[in-house]
Amino acid sequence: MNQTQIDIAKEKNKINLVYLVAVRNSDIPKDKFENSIKELKSLSKTAGLKIIKIFVQKLDKINSSTYIGKGKLAEIKNKAREDKIRTLVFNDNLSPAQSRNIANFTKCNVVDKTELILDIFAKHAHTKQAKLQVELAQLEYGYTKLKRKWTHLSRIEGGIGFRGPGEKQIEIDRREIRKKIKIIKSKLETIKKTFETKRKKRKNIPSIALVGYTNTGKSTIFNKLTKSSVYVKNELFATLDSTTRIIKFGNIHKDVVLTDTIGFIENLPHKLIDSFHTTLQEVLEADLLLHVIDFSNGNWQKLCENVNDVLKEIGIKKKNILMVFNKCDKLEHLKLMFEMKRLQKEYPDAVFISAKTGFGFSKLIEKINEFLIKYATTAKIQIPVEMSSLVNFLYENAEILSEDYLEKTNEYQFEIRIKEELYQNIKKQIDTFIFKKNLNEKK
Repeated sequence: MNQTQIDIAKEKNKINLVYLVAVRNSDIPKDKFENSIKELKSLSKTAGLKIIKIFVQKLDKINSSTYIGKGKLAEIKNKAREDKIRTLVFNDNLSPAQSRNIANFTKCNVVDKTELILDIFAKHAHTKQAKLQVELAQLEYGYTKLKRKWTHLSRIEGGIGFRGPGEKQIEIDRREIRKKIKIIKSKLETIKKTFETKRKKRKNIPSIALVGYTNTGKSTIFNKLTKSSVYVKNELFATLDSTTRIIKFGNIHKDVVLTDTIGFIENLPHKLIDSFHTTLQEVLEADLLLHVIDFSNGNWQKLCENVNDVLKEIGIKKKNILMVFNKCDKLEHLKLMFEMKRLQKEYPDAVFISAKTGFGFSKLIEKINEFLIKYATTAKIQIPVEMSSLVNFLYENAEILSEDYLEKTNEYQFEIRIKEELYQNIKKQIDTFIFKKNLNEKK
């Protein structure tokens, strides 16, 4: 390695050294604040950062111009100069004014929580769709404070907050940003239409989606169920691109669509939810959700609430949800037995597994099989020829096993496999039609 390469390596190491900065509001419970710091540390580690020091200031109200007090900011500035720190990572989202004021005063790169998450997303995006979604979220999030580069400008090597679309200049032509956003949205709309076409082709197949907080083991479960090799790593947002497989499942040997989705996080930025709408659509349209929980995390109940909040935000109200308590291998045996017994009273349908060791996996498969049996009913049905629209509906929403025309009654006879709720609605429509028809004939 020559001297130039050594200097570049040293420069990159400096860029990756960071301070974490947080405000502890008196209204925030201690355990919640500590968990947020723990999560920020995990996010920073995932982003490839080395944390040198964590600064926490207790304030009743966040400073509108500098987030923290000016005295604390001066302390950070002096310490950063001493430790040769160039990046400050904040535990909250900052306004454009706060970002500018802190950067101007400290001469450091300022990254808030959403920018940190976006940087990780840029790092983990592999498919064209995911890359576009990340770029869209980056451009739409507080573009007045983006420290990015355009493709026509020279690339800045390394550094948190510079991964992704980025640009060297601080002031960006807003019209160019809007133009870029419009182009990306157009491309995503094209991808969305392609996905919708694929969904229509498999809409008569039961679909299952894995959801949960990030790093709970969803991808490991997905790999076991599908015998696939989706990327798995013990870090936040290891899986960013949703992966879908059609598999033959269980004793009844049915085709099933199984999807591994992006992990959630507390206060998942709204721009990410908006940008990843196409990906999250798989969750929205799934017939069954496997809510995967890291049972070894002492804060799992709070994390469950965060996941449920995101599910509500994307429009999921009533849905079949099976709670899957994963990582049971990390609990001491007696504690595991006690907790399983206690929680089965509250969550009678829940399953307790270890995707790593295979513990409880047979129970998980059994529960999924129970759902698949209930998912669709097989029945014979007669439809009067006058109800042609209902026949068309049947072709689009049911699996046709056999069909015939009954000349004597002037009806079509079908043997179908269809969702139970759709079958009951069809029966009601036929009964209503026949009732009205008989009533008119009597007149």
